[in-house]
Amino acid sequence: MSPHGKGRGLRGSKSIGEGLRGFRQRLSSKNIIPQDGRGTPDSTAPRPSVGTDEIRQSFRSAVTSHSSNLNTSSINTDMSSLTGNSSNSEYVKVYPHWPDTEHTDGSVRASMSNESVIGLYAGGFESAKQSMDTQYKRSLQIERPTSQPSLLPDQPKRPNPLHRRSQSASLLDQWKPSPESSLTVPSGPQHQRTSTQIIANCDLRQSQDQRPTSQPPVAEAIPRDRYGFKKVSHHISVEQYDAWDAQYSEHLARRSKKWHVLMRSYGLNTDKSIRFPPKSDKIKRYVRKGIPPELRGAAWFWYAGGPGRLAKEPGLYWELVEQVENGKLSDNDREHIERDLHRTFPDNIRFKPDPTTTSDVQAGVGGGKRRRSIVEPETPMIRSLRRVLQAFAVRNPNIGYCQSLNFIAGLLLLFLDQDEEKSFILLDIVTSIHLPGTHGVALEGANIDIAVVMFCIKDSLPGIWDKLDDHGGGMANDPATQALRLPTVSLATTAWFMSLFVGTLPIESVLRVWDCLFFEGSKTLFRIALAIFKAGEKEIMAVSDPMEIFQVVQTIPRSMLDINGLMEVCFRRRGGFGHISQELIERRRDERRREVRAGVANINGGGGSRWRGRWRSRTKV
Repeated sequence: MSPHGKGRGLRGSKSIGEGLRGFRQRLSSKNIIPQDGRGTPDSTAPRPSVGTDEIRQSFRSAVTSHSSNLNTSSINTDMSSLTGNSSNSEYVKVYPHWPDTEHTDGSVRASMSNESVIGLYAGGFESAKQSMDTQYKRSLQIERPTSQPSLLPDQPKRPNPLHRRSQSASLLDQWKPSPESSLTVPSGPQHQRTSTQIIANCDLRQSQDQRPTSQPPVAEAIPRDRYGFKKVSHHISVEQYDAWDAQYSEHLARRSKKWHVLMRSYGLNTDKSIRFPPKSDKIKRYVRKGIPPELRGAAWFWYAGGPGRLAKEPGLYWELVEQVENGKLSDNDREHIERDLHRTFPDNIRFKPDPTTTSDVQAGVGGGKRRRSIVEPETPMIRSLRRVLQAFAVRNPNIGYCQSLNFIAGLLLLFLDQDEEKSFILLDIVTSIHLPGTHGVALEGANIDIAVVMFCIKDSLPGIWDKLDDHGGGMANDPATQALRLPTVSLATTAWFMSLFVGTLPIESVLRVWDCLFFEGSKTLFRIALAIFKAGEKEIMAVSDPMEIFQVVQTIPRSMLDINGLMEVCFRRRGGFGHISQELIERRRDERRREVRAGVANINGGGGSRWRGRWRSRTKV
């Protein structure tokens, strides 16, 4: 062999050894740069313009997007990444400190055998990618769950191999599920995992199962009484109510036992009773001390004469309901009824249920991010109240619908077990017998009853009357107009009669007043009004300005929880108002009607027209 040939053979063997050593060095380094340009057949080809940092960053982003869909967060492989094009001889070391690639002393361990390297060299580096894809598969091989088509061998390659996206990331598109892989592709929608889940090697669905389910915040329970009304008000706190109710509950328990014994002594059933003992002084004492809640509604209906009305006109209510459906109700009454329906007892759970979540509370008061866009469904009580008021308006065209009738009818429905027919009959009895003309179009009955109360105060409470009489209204030298004059504070008592003290006294006090009303008649309303003025005498006498007196009189009854004390003031033998009989009330009513008619006639014909508007403002609501 010639020296030249020998030299060529030595140079060839030397280049093979150097190539093997250089390849091992390149496996352990971040950047692969051929030492003499003879390590690869493509060493003379131009290098891509994509930087090493850019390739690494793109590769990491691709790995992150893939690892979010897998059950593990690590990549364990015996092969380093090879770029998609052999002309770019840079490698990306994804986990430089992985135990399989580094010894404890810091030296890099070769992961490829000599045979593998020689096979790569013999086959040419152009086929390196294919060799590594088929012979040395990664344990993390999965198709990208994206809408972009992956670059499979049977699909055309990307038109621009030097795209700004790294070729290492493009290599991920060619990965396929490996049968050797112990990881499975999760079914269902794919979601990204957090870094904490990746480090803990925790599956996303497992983490979600362990996470407590989020529930909407539940609104706090609203303290309510035994009838479903809120305990708290502007004048009574929950603590004050509970302190009073602790003793009053014992009173109710005692009265309930006595009533049940009384009913059995008359041979009457106490379960859903419809009949009660006849009126007597003994029964009157029982009624004044309170009818038990379970018997109250039926007792009202019985003692007010409801069964006789029902027998006299059977089926009247349902006939009126049918007339309403046929268009007999006027548009004006219908409009006003609809406007007041949802204003009726908004503090009672039967009329307005509690909100279920905190967001509902905020939306209800307008404090949330958005108000409710869907109207709450009506409660059965509201629907019953609508039918009762509409039937009453058709039955009584001289009244139609008047504000405060919704509260009277609503409370009747509440204690008559939502019996619409009985509630309608009692409402008709109240407006025709106990408060005649009070809810009429001209409110004549209300003005008359207010005047009767003022006369009773003047007769029974002269000291308070001197404080109330502000000498206002009327013509100074006209006896007719002076006779029609009422103190300013009389306007504060208008709602007392029109609503039967609903909204004026606490609800338990209202119920006790109604017990006596349906048993004894409308004189009860005047007695209770006098008792309120008597109970608030100190507060009234402490002020002198008419407007201050007006505010005191308007505020005093709202905090009167002690109904037993108020009843004691009303019915005690000395200083009480038991002498206010029904005959006295009716006589006073007739006298006032005559005075009003005479005064109106005098004003119309006697040149007092300039006082007409002023008189109306004082006698009408």
